[in-house]
Amino acid sequence: MPEPARATPHLVVAWRAATLTPRSEPSGGGGPDLAQREDRHGHAAALVDGLEKAERESAQLIHETPDAFQPDGFAVRIEAARDHPLSLERLDGSGLTLMSSHPQTDDAPQDALVWVPFDKVTSFTQRIHAFTEDTDGGNPKQAPLVANMEQIHRALLEHLWQERQDLPPMDEERWWELWFDPRISPTDPVVTLRSLAGERQWRMSDRAIHVGERLVAHVATTGEELTVLLATNACPAEIRRPTFAEGIYAVDRAFRVDLVEDLADRIEHADPQAPAVCILDTGIAQEHSLLKPALHERAYTVLPGSTPADRSGHGTQMAGLALFGDFAAALESKGPVVLSHGLESVKILDDSYVPAKSPRTCAETTANAVATVEIGNGGPVPSARVFSMAVTRQSGEGENGVDGTATLWSATLDALAAGTDVTVRDDRIDLIGAPDPEASRLIIVSAGNVRGAVPDQMRTEEGTLDPLLLSDLSRIEEPAQAHNVLTVGACTHLDTVPDTPLFRGYRPLVVQGGLSPFSRTSVALTNAAITKPDIVLEGGNMLVAPDDSFLDQHEVVSVATTHHDPARQLTWANATSAATAQAAALAATAMSTYPGLRPEAVRALLVHEAQWTPTMVEEGLFKKTGTPRLAKGEVMRQVIRRYGWGVPTAERIRSSASNAVTMIIQNTLVPFKRVKGGQVRLAELKLHELPWPLEQLRELAETTVDLRVTLAYMIEPNPGRRGMLGRYSYASHGLRFAIKGPTESGDAFQRRLAEQAEHESDGIGNPKAFESHSHWLVGPRFRNLGSLHADIWRGSAAELADCGTLAVYPVGGWWKANKRNDRIGLPVSYALLISLRTPEVSTDLYTPIATQLGVPVEVTPHAQTEILDGIPIQMEFG
Repeated sequence: MPEPARATPHLVVAWRAATLTPRSEPSGGGGPDLAQREDRHGHAAALVDGLEKAERESAQLIHETPDAFQPDGFAVRIEAARDHPLSLERLDGSGLTLMSSHPQTDDAPQDALVWVPFDKVTSFTQRIHAFTEDTDGGNPKQAPLVANMEQIHRALLEHLWQERQDLPPMDEERWWELWFDPRISPTDPVVTLRSLAGERQWRMSDRAIHVGERLVAHVATTGEELTVLLATNACPAEIRRPTFAEGIYAVDRAFRVDLVEDLADRIEHADPQAPAVCILDTGIAQEHSLLKPALHERAYTVLPGSTPADRSGHGTQMAGLALFGDFAAALESKGPVVLSHGLESVKILDDSYVPAKSPRTCAETTANAVATVEIGNGGPVPSARVFSMAVTRQSGEGENGVDGTATLWSATLDALAAGTDVTVRDDRIDLIGAPDPEASRLIIVSAGNVRGAVPDQMRTEEGTLDPLLLSDLSRIEEPAQAHNVLTVGACTHLDTVPDTPLFRGYRPLVVQGGLSPFSRTSVALTNAAITKPDIVLEGGNMLVAPDDSFLDQHEVVSVATTHHDPARQLTWANATSAATAQAAALAATAMSTYPGLRPEAVRALLVHEAQWTPTMVEEGLFKKTGTPRLAKGEVMRQVIRRYGWGVPTAERIRSSASNAVTMIIQNTLVPFKRVKGGQVRLAELKLHELPWPLEQLRELAETTVDLRVTLAYMIEPNPGRRGMLGRYSYASHGLRFAIKGPTESGDAFQRRLAEQAEHESDGIGNPKAFESHSHWLVGPRFRNLGSLHADIWRGSAAELADCGTLAVYPVGGWWKANKRNDRIGLPVSYALLISLRTPEVSTDLYTPIATQLGVPVEVTPHAQTEILDGIPIQMEFG
């Protein structure tokens, strides 16, 4: 399909959707497979012996604890029988509190850490002994609770450890991240922890963070010292490795370019109240001639004893790209450069490289930064704001990215994006209120970079260089796994080699339109609940020496931007940092073009208007197989895990074309309600009747057309690692979309939606195949990960003419399973973007759709040069 000229705005659809109540949900299936116990009396006796021994040992330790710190219970580790899961919900009731759980691995069965109050030991013992008795139906009593337990013993420090790496040496002092469950103790565990830290001379961070149902604090001591907490009312539910906001190092080859002064004279800056990109980084050079007029003195710091000034340069580099997008194009242009948005900056990274006495966690500094900029300093307040953070961390020593599960930092970003209010106090930061759909935030983060790559890491078995090998093995870095953020990877269109003797024989490492050699991916996250990046933008290339022995990060294959040193003015950046800042510029462009769009709609728009380059699709088809005859779903998983949905451009974000029309729908629905008897059920689904140009579609008959759908919303995180299903799922809720089949009645469509919603009651993105997936490029099984879902329906125009109803419906999450009174009945917002595209540029779909919506059609050509342009292509599968 050729790319048409774009001259018309997208259609922001004001039509009201039909709100329906899903039909009654069928009852769920059976419970977990139960282990067969021939000697039930012996099994129960062994479990009770383990429980009573744990009680005695804990009581002895607590007796040595000062009265003010004594707890009312103790923690036990319950190990499951191999291949037989524990009933986690039964271990989180009747006075017991489930602290955390570890899934089964090749080396160990599932286990659960449970808090047992001393006054509940007797009742717990009675429930275990009941397993020796039969019900009226002849089955063992309490079998779901007891049958799959293998043993019970007192929990030790290593049992609370949540990282994939082994517990660090217990005799070494280090910082620990302690996750508390406030239900365990009537007293504040952080208050107790501070008292103990003072008495025992532990170092402790200044602030704790309250996010979701967890309170998180950080102390520095040895593991041996830390064990005393298990016998106090500050017993942690989980222990993890902390992520601190340390200095970062940017690749930099700067020299002065005199074009800056000329560009400064040609800039027409936006109004002070225009949308702004808020850079969360190392600060900003406030006096830079290209940045100062856009900043309006909105530069802040959250690091004690520091100023907003940028001493390392990374923040200023990001600011230049976030303001101009394609900075090189602005430098090389001749006429006026009209800007539609401004800048803000919050310094969250220490540039002194001196270890702090009380280090600031990345989660704390990020939340504090958001609160700081939203309070402001009395200056002009932007009408809309996008947060841009090109800062990532590996998950730990020896680790290669994250495994996809939530961390404190990623969960904090999810809470902030969902619209949770930030309350900053002297000793803690709270992000625990109900999310407000009217206060959601757009946060853009980088996927993380491949660091220190050398040719040997990229060599195939045949000895050729293949940078995709390294990128496929390099998992995204924290906090790129956050569900609600827009995660940006890097591609490259830069393939020029300097025409100098020094670079004679050099060649670009990556062909034009391919993945930047710096970019990380989620190819290795095969079973994760998310897939990232969401989009890719220019991140630079490398040049390869003639003998393949050396890689050069030359300026000619990097991205020009602003330098923090006034004497130098210009520098070059690359990698996912540069791509992230450019994505923020595109988001601000969308905000200024469509002022009524909420953050989730802007996030969806950047994904919706992205396209894969031919190189990306070719790499997805042929990589590792040597043949394009792959299953369609496998191909798309390969493509999306590397490139997201491709490369968006300013032109596609701003406007539609006559034969490529985008409709933007913003709406809300109530996912859950309480019914008679106290049960929680699905409350609403929305049916969107689409304003199809039926005459044009029927004239096209068997011509292949594309229907592209993107659904985006924000979830409230539940970051405790107690499991991933039902009440312990990470997401508060899920939303899904489905289209009515061409021969399906309206009633049959609604019944299908209700059954599908019930099947996916845990919200983990594993729907039953109720509808044919043959037309969908991705299919619901893979597209339903995270909180942004996109897919492309490809089929004949005649078929699509009879598919004019698109539904958005809820599926379960922890709001539903936990029956939270303060969450049931709350509305959630969503953005639904729909594009219809035909191969014939002469076909006018825009006018009949706009006419049905009552939108006047006024063609206003844009004099906008496109920076990056993905090329639409047809994909054939064997």
